[in-house]
Amino acid sequence: MTQSIREDILPLDGTLLPAWRAGPPLIRGKRSPGASRDKPAQSHRSIFLSDMHLGTRLSRADLILDFLGTHDAETVYLVGDIVDNWYPLSSNWKPAHHQVLQRLFDLPRTGTRVVYVPGNHDDFFRNYVGTSFGGIEIERDVVHQAADGRSYLVTHGDICDIFSLRAPLLARAGSFIERIAMGVDVAQRHVLRKFGQPEWFGIERAISRTNAAIRKHDHFEERLTHLAQSGGYDGIICGHFHQPALHDGFGISYANCGDWSGSNTAIVEDFDGRLDLVRIYEKTAFEPTIATDYEEEGELPLAV
Repeated sequence: MTQSIREDILPLDGTLLPAWRAGPPLIRGKRSPGASRDKPAQSHRSIFLSDMHLGTRLSRADLILDFLGTHDAETVYLVGDIVDNWYPLSSNWKPAHHQVLQRLFDLPRTGTRVVYVPGNHDDFFRNYVGTSFGGIEIERDVVHQAADGRSYLVTHGDICDIFSLRAPLLARAGSFIERIAMGVDVAQRHVLRKFGQPEWFGIERAISRTNAAIRKHDHFEERLTHLAQSGGYDGIICGHFHQPALHDGFGISYANCGDWSGSNTAIVEDFDGRLDLVRIYEKTAFEPTIATDYEEEGELPLAV
């Protein structure tokens, strides 16, 4: 389903493009030769994961491990905020977080190409752009060539977040408040489950609606799709805003991987070039779509 391009798309402000965006992004998409391995239940051509926030209390490392254990791909893109260095890691680092990193480092040794595009919470690794660490390629951003010939700009997304760029302290404060709210949400759900009561999703809905309102004001999706359009790409794949989405409402494909502290979602490309937004649950290991408040706001995740 393709909708008309909106005429009021914000022009991409040149001041929002840091110097590190100089030069074209690299083009990836072919698999390096490697050893054979047993295929898990779901095999894809490419997997896009973002916003794991390893090292924070709310990171669902257990679900990440479940996903990596049941999904295979020729190429895995880590689209930023994999490790969170905004907060001290030692107090919240758990064995499962280490297991996720070990699993990611195992992928290149078994023939999977892994490309890491750092975000704003792990921007320390932007100092190592153009290098490879443990077989994982580190790039500022990258172009993915899909099986159907379409090209996608893969970037974390903070480059188009005016709050993060122009008011970084406010952005950090908002992130801190959101983490507190999510922590309360996790605690109250645990108590309700313990006493056999139905779970209450009021806090999750409030967070989702607040983020959606901020995103609408910021024109985050429009800025990113405009950035991809200006480069001649067929779509953009990003993270950053913890709002999983897959649509073509602005003329080209917009795919947001979501996060692993709430939505627990990823973008996958199948061997025909089709993109899907998938979510992993604690009980049902795999679902091809998600049902959340985003649907109420006309943002039903699609496959493109």
